[in-house]
Amino acid sequence: MTYINKVLALKILILIFFILSLSFFSYLNYSLNKKIYNNSKNRKIFLINEGDSITKSINTLKKKNIISSDFRSKIIIYMYSLNPKFNNGKYAINKSDTEYSFLLKLVNGNVLQDKVTILEGSTYKDIISLLRNSNLLKDEGRYINKIYPSEINYLSPEGMCFPDTYKFSSGISIDYFLKNCAKKMNSTLIKYWNNRDYSLPYKSPYEMLIMASIIEKETSLPSEKAIVASVFVNRLNKKMRLQADPTVIYGMKNFEGNITKKDLRENNEYNTYRIKGLPKTPICSPGEESIQAASRPNKTEYLYFVANKKGKHIFSKNYKDHVKAVNKYQK
Repeated sequence: MTYINKVLALKILILIFFILSLSFFSYLNYSLNKKIYNNSKNRKIFLINEGDSITKSINTLKKKNIISSDFRSKIIIYMYSLNPKFNNGKYAINKSDTEYSFLLKLVNGNVLQDKVTILEGSTYKDIISLLRNSNLLKDEGRYINKIYPSEINYLSPEGMCFPDTYKFSSGISIDYFLKNCAKKMNSTLIKYWNNRDYSLPYKSPYEMLIMASIIEKETSLPSEKAIVASVFVNRLNKKMRLQADPTVIYGMKNFEGNITKKDLRENNEYNTYRIKGLPKTPICSPGEESIQAASRPNKTEYLYFVANKKGKHIFSKNYKDHVKAVNKYQK
């Protein structure tokens, strides 16, 4: 082959390579501009289940006409990452998404997060009901009486879950969710236990949690919590019964909205009109403000309080003043 023929052959090869490269990148470029759901005004959801492979996920996308080519999508994914992985969960397909932008969501694990809010003062029964009714978590039924590993020596799951708004990826179980709730309660409680007023009559973080749960049920006003805490601490120090109505209500099987004299005479482990000291477990999941109040109550001489007609409380140092307040605001 002459020199001229060799040069010509090389030029032809370069031209063919250029044409093929141009065709290849044009083929990939289609995904950069190909919009998903052109006629859709709202975002849609694509779900990747736990254990789904990349091939299975790509095939599902193709079957649902979210992508037009499974082969091209695989090329893009493996060009973007040599070791790609799709995290299970929900992925939002927005009306502005192209095939390429959505594929990058899958590779980067940009899952759409669900959220559940546990309110301060929720009982464990309330929390389980909330999680089950949300239909956002797997209900595996292994958590009814389960106490998760913790520095706190819980006697029951009551009070174990820290009230907060929790964001999570789709597909997690209620069991996993509760484990995270318990972990946050543990860290919050230990933080305030380590910074508590050491003169308080608590023998353990668990007793402080029990106190916080009573405070939570007695008042929702942040300005009152440390004062309410001082009342109960003062009563404990004087060996007086706590006489906290929320503990009585918690110990009742069927509370219908009013506490009767018969209820106050009932013998159970939560009737603080009958028992001495704290009840045996928390009566709800207290929020951080109530835990803080239990760890550092105000210094007062108050021994009683009663609710007025405006949702606040009137505090008294002696029984005589307390009776006057009760007659004024409750009768």
